Amino acid sequence: MYGNQGGNDYSKYQIKPKTEIKVTKNWNFYWKQLLKPSEIHDSLPTTKVDLGSWTHYKLTNKGHPTSFGFATYSTTFSLPKIKPAMSLYISRVFAASKIWINGELIKEIGKVGRSKKETLHRRNSLIIPLKSEDTDFSVVIQVSNFYHSKGGIDQPVILAPTERLQYLRAERIIADTIFISCLGFIGFFFLLFYVFYWNKDKAVIYFAILCIFLAYMALSDRYAPLAKLYSDISWIFLTKIEYVTLFLASTSASLFFNEIFKTFVNRYYSLLLLTCFIILTTLVIVLPAPYFTKCIPPFLILMVFNLLYVTFVIVRAIIGRQYESILLLLSMLLGSFIFYVHIFFYLGKNGDAIIFVNFGYILVFLLLAMLLMTRFSSSFKALEIAKEFALEQRAEIIKKSNELSLVNFELKENVKQLQNYNAELDNFNHIVSHDLKTPLVAIHTLVSFLEEDLNDNLTKNVAYHFNLLKERVNKMDALINGLLQYSKIAKGNKTKELFSLNDVLNGIVDIINQENKHQISLPENDLQIFANQLELEHVFLNLISNSIKYNDKKKVVIAISAVKNSNDYLFSVKDNGEGIDPKYHDKIFDMFSQINQSENDNSTGIGLAIVKKIISENDGFITVDSKKGEGTEIKFTWKITTPKN
Repeated sequence: MYGNQGGNDYSKYQIKPKTEIKVTKNWNFYWKQLLKPSEIHDSLPTTKVDLGSWTHYKLTNKGHPTSFGFATYSTTFSLPKIKPAMSLYISRVFAASKIWINGELIKEIGKVGRSKKETLHRRNSLIIPLKSEDTDFSVVIQVSNFYHSKGGIDQPVILAPTERLQYLRAERIIADTIFISCLGFIGFFFLLFYVFYWNKDKAVIYFAILCIFLAYMALSDRYAPLAKLYSDISWIFLTKIEYVTLFLASTSASLFFNEIFKTFVNRYYSLLLLTCFIILTTLVIVLPAPYFTKCIPPFLILMVFNLLYVTFVIVRAIIGRQYESILLLLSMLLGSFIFYVHIFFYLGKNGDAIIFVNFGYILVFLLLAMLLMTRFSSSFKALEIAKEFALEQRAEIIKKSNELSLVNFELKENVKQLQNYNAELDNFNHIVSHDLKTPLVAIHTLVSFLEEDLNDNLTKNVAYHFNLLKERVNKMDALINGLLQYSKIAKGNKTKELFSLNDVLNGIVDIINQENKHQISLPENDLQIFANQLELEHVFLNLISNSIKYNDKKKVVIAISAVKNSNDYLFSVKDNGEGIDPKYHDKIFDMFSQINQSENDNSTGIGLAIVKKIISENDGFITVDSKKGEGTEIKFTWKITTPKN
């Protein structure tokens, strides 16, 4: 490979098939100017430079150029008359470029602009064939950068035979294809292996993520498929994805190593590395351009220290003779060596060496894949041993099973007995509803007949006792009906449906407030409830009726509220009635409990007991907030259920 001694005159060179000439010196640099070839001759260059990031250039009395900006490069070179077909190779430029050869526009990569808004950042390498009949060439390259901490043409422009450059490109594409496809296949294989078959070894998922992320990083860094598929996508966004992918791949590699060498690794190792990678990832995400691109040097330093520690741990494993297998040591040692080489050539910008590094990585990952399968094989053998132990326990399980069968038989007998009890309860309900209620109806009818027969001779005292007897009969009938209703709650129809709460409440209000004598306010926000409508309707009907029935005010005022929480509904019925002494708050829900009993009160004392039972059946609870003379507020909850698809 020739240098640039004697300027850019290569006319005396003997061009061989593998000749590569670096055109790095004697470039005119025009800072903050986008010049076309026709404008170059009339403009004085800001300075003369050797190719490299323009942040290192020294401007006359103006310091160094900033990372963000735009500039024009120009140079000339001559080639011998007798030469093979030649091409100019221009590596990826930070970050958009426009190229002319001998005044002819060759290519614009991205869109060159004077501001971030005008610039479309793209980075592609380019092979430009030169006309064979020409010997003198002028090159003009416009560059705009508004995303990276570097700027400009930071790698040499190469002159070489076209066949040589095409061969190198094909060689690189083949190496990249093998690298990306192999890592992608290995990564997805182990990912599926972990998800569907073997999720007991976390090293498998760490290894799968490592392979997939490295494959994507290589594909994106060298070929940028997303930028080609989506022409307007932000290059800054794509670069951030690349950086985050790189850091996540490194995190997965560190966690994989930690999982493999648990015995030898310090317990704070994974925590320290995770913290460092999280910090770097966060900085990449939140920092604007160009600052996030400066995270790569500290990342490389971190990885060098990480590799040194890995080497130390491997040496400990070798000395202790406690390593799992020779595959582990071979893969780790080779992987460490390859990564050292990768960093060295990355920093040295030797692009060809990456081809050999790729194949080294493939070998490392194949060894690691063999290691994981060996670990799986060992685990599988352990499972076989466990299976034999399980077979030994089978006899004991059969014995216990026989004992359980006996217990199940006893449970079945108990179930039959419970079924008999239920049948007896149903029979009792039949007796109560027919055999007890029939005499009550007869008594009520007989008293009515006696009243008619004694109509003329009915004294005031006798009439009073007749009325009292009929009231007692009516109350007994209501008591029997309440008992029947209470006993049927658990056995009733539990069909649920979706309905509007306020529609139900409006229906209740229409029944008990037909003359609009009472002021009843409904919830401001209606709720759609999926529940047994008849049960909830019964609860509200009972509570609102009690608020009206036991109210000593001229105008009854009732406020109903409803709130939907995360797991249940909270309902409230508040009135301005006479209130309930706190000592009776628990008693009012007991069966047959009546606090304010009067002769004209036909209450059975079962209504609130039924309400409490309905609420309990729906996983809710009911409470009373009241003082004598200050009104009553009854709150209750109702578990939220959702319809089944």
